[in-house]
Amino acid sequence: MNHKVQKYKSNKLSDKKWSLNKIPHKSSYDIAITIPCYAEYDYLFKTLESINNQDTEMLKKTLVSIVINNSNNEQQSVIDNNNKTYEKLLESKFQFECVVVDAFTSKKIIKNKYAGAGMARKICVDSILECLNGNSLICFLDADTIISKNYLSSIYESYISKKWNAATVNFNHQNDEPKTTELITLYENYLKDTALNIKKSGSPYCYVSLGSTMICSYNAYIAVGGMNKKIASEDFYFLQELEKYCGVTQIKDILVYPSSRYISRLYLGTSWRLEKSLKGELDLSSLYFSKKSYNILTQWISLALASRSVDLLDMKNKITNIDKNLLKFLNEINLDNAWEAINDAPTNNHFIKQFHRWFDGLCVFKLLKFYTKS
Repeated sequence: MNHKVQKYKSNKLSDKKWSLNKIPHKSSYDIAITIPCYAEYDYLFKTLESINNQDTEMLKKTLVSIVINNSNNEQQSVIDNNNKTYEKLLESKFQFECVVVDAFTSKKIIKNKYAGAGMARKICVDSILECLNGNSLICFLDADTIISKNYLSSIYESYISKKWNAATVNFNHQNDEPKTTELITLYENYLKDTALNIKKSGSPYCYVSLGSTMICSYNAYIAVGGMNKKIASEDFYFLQELEKYCGVTQIKDILVYPSSRYISRLYLGTSWRLEKSLKGELDLSSLYFSKKSYNILTQWISLALASRSVDLLDMKNKITNIDKNLLKFLNEINLDNAWEAINDAPTNNHFIKQFHRWFDGLCVFKLLKFYTKS
């Protein structure tokens, strides 16, 4: 792992211009909470208050990293909000160690190309790697998310007892935006229903991809190459890489309460869909995948996992027996080369792992969309 750490720091570490506002008191922390912050003055301090209410002993082990960020050509209101947030943070006192990263002033802003949640989360984590150890936990939050009083203790106890390297926690959205109270319930039900049906199909990519529910170990973060720089859907792709590397445990306790507000800055995810729905441009019920799509997915995964050593031609015949359009879909995602590589696996466990590495979360959603639309 030391080699991987050095390789990450040499090739993938964020620019050193993004540094901490101060040197933390301790040389190493067991837990890090990372929070990207973009014009969040009205929300961030409620989130920090919920962190401040955690178990005192847990807070002694915890470092909170906040990256205040904006891009080029930002509205003056965003810049002013970030300045105001930064000034208040420097004046605030907490029961935990809190560091701030400046990614919003003139020489430190994030380029438009990368301005979004992925890059902000990456800077947030990378800037504190020197303050963590191989077994440290990295918790990802959003600046408008409230955590339960047992957030840290529940996560840490689960981590120690079950020895996982990546996890998600359960969530309920806040009713903090009157316009979206009904809509957020519909959308949350869609997210959880989709994850449950994917689990029933036999795919391991059966979690809700929500940034404020993610946790991973330091070693897992390094192993998957850190956080990606995607403007949106960074949580989906990050969790997918973690699932491929070590699996993602699901903690059933409801430990986070994301905001139900909508933000025009984003073009995907909860906020974007809520805004589109409010404008009458999106019917949230249309997001649900069809029963047929889940049925085909289940049959396909069941067939694949029972077909080790089956040659490609026979496999294609079996696929066609499920549905004639399934082979067409699988050919579009390179079935021929993938099946040959998967079948080279030396053991059945390797075979299963190789299959799910190829037919990953993105492929699962592509198949569900393919059959729902057709």
